[in-house]
Amino acid sequence: MRPYVIINVAMSLNGKISSSSGRFSISDRNDWDRTINLRRNVDAVLIGAGTVISDDPELKCSKTRIILDGNLRLNDNYRVFDGKIKTYIITGKEGYIKNSITLKLNDLSIKNILRELYKKNIKSILVEGGADVIKQFFLNKLFDEFYIYINPGIILSGIPLFQGFEVAINYNILRLDNGILLSLKREF
Repeated sequence: MRPYVIINVAMSLNGKISSSSGRFSISDRNDWDRTINLRRNVDAVLIGAGTVISDDPELKCSKTRIILDGNLRLNDNYRVFDGKIKTYIITGKEGYIKNSITLKLNDLSIKNILRELYKKNIKSILVEGGADVIKQFFLNKLFDEFYIYINPGIILSGIPLFQGFEVAINYNILRLDNGILLSLKREF
């Protein structure tokens, strides 16, 4: 068994999910409202250590935060370790970060991570990034819904959503304020 997985990401018109210089807001107000609603309706929000380092997010309105940090390179100076929300660190190393619960796993495959989180009674997860984390879920077909908000702007130097592999997907399109939202459900 595994949790129900929703992937949610915002990207520029040319496929970048962040700029090379760090934090850059791609979502508009309506997309942020939609994202907050998704967070409120799942058991946990999952991100990678790279997203913590580059964006220092709080992940407001989430019930539980999950951070994938295989090498335990984070420290307690980031906002996700504020102690306000239960926060899991998934790692392959021994260690401790203040205000978090460390889950040391020998098998750091996404499939095994989901199995372990399900045992912790996490039945639904919103995956918010980054690109490497999303790629692992996508290539292993371990998602149920996938949303891509596309802002009409262009980021010249940044991190692409789909890098190192080709993808062809069938999706629905919804106009959302200044951008568009692509949505797809995994075909079983």
